[in-house]
Amino acid sequence: MFRIGQLASIYKISGKTLRYYDELGLLRPRYVDEATGYRYYTPDQLPVLNEIFLLKEMGLSLKEITYLLQEEVDKDHTLLKGVLELKQLELNRQIQELSEKKQTIELLKRKLDNNRGIQLSSFQVGIKSTPEIMTASLRASINTYSTQEKLWAELLDYLNKCRIKTGNERYTVYYDSIYKDDEIHVEILKRVLAPFPETDRIKCKTQKSCEKVAFLLHTGEHESVMDSYEAILTWIEENEYEIIGNIREEFHMDDYTTDNPKEFVTEIQIPVRKRGGESGENH
Repeated sequence: MFRIGQLASIYKISGKTLRYYDELGLLRPRYVDEATGYRYYTPDQLPVLNEIFLLKEMGLSLKEITYLLQEEVDKDHTLLKGVLELKQLELNRQIQELSEKKQTIELLKRKLDNNRGIQLSSFQVGIKSTPEIMTASLRASINTYSTQEKLWAELLDYLNKCRIKTGNERYTVYYDSIYKDDEIHVEILKRVLAPFPETDRIKCKTQKSCEKVAFLLHTGEHESVMDSYEAILTWIEENEYEIIGNIREEFHMDDYTTDNPKEFVTEIQIPVRKRGGESGENH
């Protein structure tokens, strides 16, 4: 048999830890000397201690481990198998996240190797869902990106004139390539909190939800946004996603909220799905 100090030394833990395991009923000593108070453990208890350490490394709490290791609770290990499956899914998710971070690092390194400047905040790509919202919509064809200013002035002036309550969300959806020599087909959308009278150009539209959207925050002047597009499109390709909807830009900070273009914050949003997956709702 092992005394508590010997067992603690073997596993490089404190005697206090073993006494706490005893209090929890997780690992009780096989024998306690009434005269000295020494606690003794037998070799057949070592596998139990190994299981405790393994489950702790997987992220389970001591109370969870105590519950799972009680034979009368989980004789056929059904609960433990379920916990292991959940932890396996969690580890797979963490592996995916680490893989995506690694690919982002590789992208930044390639840019540095090509002597190109980078904005670190512009390359944090993520996946999220977007909710269904009611919007005021104005769709048009423009020749340059800056022409959007006139469209926004038209839309916002109309909403103010009608005294329509609006939310903060404001988007541009691109129905063609973002930059090209000929016309750019866009739709500008402002969230509204109630229906309103429509015109020939301005419509009340429900913007559908999207289950998966790859998104990236671009900071700074919009003229430099192409580096961010390169980053998110590369990320989509390398992470085995495919684009299933129209690219959308959400304006968190722009010339309506700041006079400094370096403070602009534009969120690029691209509906995606895993290659070979089922299609979802999109723009």
